[in-house]
Amino acid sequence: MFESNFLTWILSIEHPILDLLSSFLQLISHEYVYFIIIPIIYWAIHKQTGFQLLSLFFISMYVNSFIKDVFMIERPELSLQLNDGYSFPSIHTQAATTFWGFLIPAVTKQWFTVLACFIVALVAFSQLYSGAYWPIDVIGAIIIGAFMVYASYRSLDWTGGMPERIKISLWTIIPITLFVLSPDQAFYSGVLLGAGIGYHLEQTKNRMDVKAPILKKVIAIVIGLMGIIALQTIGMYLSGHVIIEFIYAIGIGLWITYIAPIIFVSLQLYRQQGTKIGV
Repeated sequence: MFESNFLTWILSIEHPILDLLSSFLQLISHEYVYFIIIPIIYWAIHKQTGFQLLSLFFISMYVNSFIKDVFMIERPELSLQLNDGYSFPSIHTQAATTFWGFLIPAVTKQWFTVLACFIVALVAFSQLYSGAYWPIDVIGAIIIGAFMVYASYRSLDWTGGMPERIKISLWTIIPITLFVLSPDQAFYSGVLLGAGIGYHLEQTKNRMDVKAPILKKVIAIVIGLMGIIALQTIGMYLSGHVIIEFIYAIGIGLWITYIAPIIFVSLQLYRQQGTKIGV
């Protein structure tokens, strides 16, 4: 009863400016927007942070979809004509909480912490304002996302001193296990598997150093994103079978963490770590 009354009150403050803001926030907080931003962090800002964020983000999206299928909470009636699928937890809110929450300790700037929390709050409000989610959907998404960020940093402390062979075993076993548990989430688990294997190969074989002039970084980003777009286009014509989707997603993960960096180094956009400039 409280949730219905609260949602009715939120919808009663309708205003053209709020309509525009809500639409904009829903657009920029879509999971595919982060799917573009996170590789850019990996390719041009900080490789290790980018990989850690990519891994956490796709696990978070996997968990979100898995929970939706378990609880199967229907959306508010006002949203049924606009949205498909179940409502709990809100995927936009969880995506924002996961992404911005992970970056708060990584950036360690007070202004960034305030900005990140403000963005998450705005996204949460936009989800309620759209009428697509119950308050518990948004609150639950924030709690789940925050917990996953906390668990991620705790796991980094735990795995920091692990031998590489143990790490690559985990990067292989965990995604395959997730795929077996929920084949419907083949895309998320496939990207995790490809990205994990690719990151290990990148660290041991290619060793891309992202320190480079801005122009070269921009060219690398354009090439990398063109590759993702090409793979996404190919994926539209593939069979909908979960095994095919899983293999296809592995390819995307490999492209992001290994294949694209090989191209960047081959084109001399970046140099390999431990290699002198001009050599």
